[in-house]
Amino acid sequence: MRLLNVFAALSGALALVMQTIAAHVLPLEPPDAERLRLGAFVQLIAAAAGLALAGRAGRLNLIAGAMIVGGAALFAAALYTLAIAHLPWASKFAPFGGLTLIGGWLVAAFAKPRA
Repeated sequence: MRLLNVFAALSGALALVMQTIAAHVLPLEPPDAERLRLGAFVQLIAAAAGLALAGRAGRLNLIAGAMIVGGAALFAAALYTLAIAHLPWASKFAPFGGLTLIGGWLVAAFAKPRA
């Protein structure tokens, strides 16, 4: 659970950095700025969920947290790459990240709140 805690916290920090970059550093076109903001929002919410799940015991909580944090990171990375580098192949990773993220939330639904 310690590793999940570390990755969730780092993911949250990265999301805030990307949000700041979108707002103050990069001169992005509106669609690109919106992609970057969406990626940061999803990543930040997933980081908070990962931190919450890291505080719970049990294998399903660990799996759910890893899926949520990892899926959000993949989804956000695809949006960040598309918005900043304009590499269209990056968009192909977003559905995998999104499905993993959704799967993590479904696993969390069946995990014990306390073990």
